[in-house]
Amino acid sequence: MANPHYLSSYIVTFHTFALLHGQHANPYYTKVVESDRTFIVEKTPLEIMRESCAHYRSNFESIINSSKMDLKNRPKPPIMLTHSNDRPLLFFPLLSPTLHKNSWVAYHAVKDAFQHEDGVTVILKNDTQMHLDTSLATVYRQMALSHILSQRFENAQEELRSSYYMIMDPKSSDSTIS
Repeated sequence: MANPHYLSSYIVTFHTFALLHGQHANPYYTKVVESDRTFIVEKTPLEIMRESCAHYRSNFESIINSSKMDLKNRPKPPIMLTHSNDRPLLFFPLLSPTLHKNSWVAYHAVKDAFQHEDGVTVILKNDTQMHLDTSLATVYRQMALSHILSQRFENAQEELRSSYYMIMDPKSSDSTIS
C-alpha cells in the first residue's frame, strides 16, 4: 500500500517547477516541486516525463529528437512537453535526459541562479531556493538552450498566425480518413 503522503503517479503541468532525483532514500522516487507545494512521487523523473509526454499526446523520444534537431544535436536538450495560450511548457535536464537519475527544471520557473560551495542554488519564481548538484555553467547553458526553443516555438506560432493559406498535396488532402 502506498504511503498517503506520496503520489503513485504524476503529470507535469505549468505548476510544476522541478522533478528532482536523489532527494529521497529510495533512488527511484522523485521530489516534485510545484509553485505552491512539494511532495514525493513513487516514480523516477524519467518515468514521470515519459508519462507526461504520453498524456499530452506525444512521445518522449520524438520530443528529444525534435529538440536535438532544433538545437543542432546538442547533448542534454531541453524539451517542450506541450503549450497553452501560445506559451510553451519547457523543461531542461541536468544530466542526460534518458538517465533515471536525471533531474528536470522548468524553464518558466527559474528566477535566478548562483554558485555556492556544493553546487548551484536556483531561485524559483516563488522565491524558493533549490540546491542542485551541478555547475552554474550547466544551468546557464540549459537556460540559454531553453530560450532558443522558446523562440523557435514563438516564431512558428507567428508563422501560423500570419499564414493565409497552406499549400497541400491534392492527393493527400483529398483522401478519406480511415
